[in-house]
Amino acid sequence: MKKMILVLSFVLMTLPQICSAAIIDTALYLGNTNIMYPVIFTGNPEAEGKINSEIRNAVKNFTDGVKAESEEYGSPAEISVGFSIPCNEENGILSIILEEYVNYEGSAHPMIFQRTLNFNSDSGVRLTVEGLSEIAKEEFGESAYSPKNITRKLKAFAKSEGIELYPDFKELETVPEDFYFDSNLHVRFIFQKYDVAPYAVGIIDIDAG
Repeated sequence: MKKMILVLSFVLMTLPQICSAAIIDTALYLGNTNIMYPVIFTGNPEAEGKINSEIRNAVKNFTDGVKAESEEYGSPAEISVGFSIPCNEENGILSIILEEYVNYEGSAHPMIFQRTLNFNSDSGVRLTVEGLSEIAKEEFGESAYSPKNITRKLKAFAKSEGIELYPDFKELETVPEDFYFDSNLHVRFIFQKYDVAPYAVGIIDIDAG
């Protein structure tokens, strides 16, 4: 509870007195019906501009990256982007998950990624994993979201779910960049395919509290 209060105090510190959940619309990237992303309306044009620019840039970076790899290796690719909104609270916490899919011609299997963006929807300020770790420090100076603590959560989750991590996996050196707030305002971290376990395990999503 203490660490959650610390996190929320940072997220909320720039909020005005009256807050509301964001309104979400959907847009197609360059008219492509397979590439959809959210458009955010908050009533604050400056905040909307910051948030929507970050979202569109994330989609552009993904599509540009796939295009560059396709050209480099001469392998056409099928791609798609969708999204979900796990948290859109009246206190200004907005979390977005971009669901990215790419399948290169001739590859053994497609790849799916979950990329996250977290904002204070009233100010447009983005919360990164560095900021999250810094503001969630507990009284003895160790962040609740340190590699050590996230490793412990990951191993406990893997054991409870019967997931086999890589045999040589010992401890995280860094915290995953992709995290989000869920509807209970818990912080959750995403491990992409191949990060800590074989492809067949899929994406691992752990509740860090």
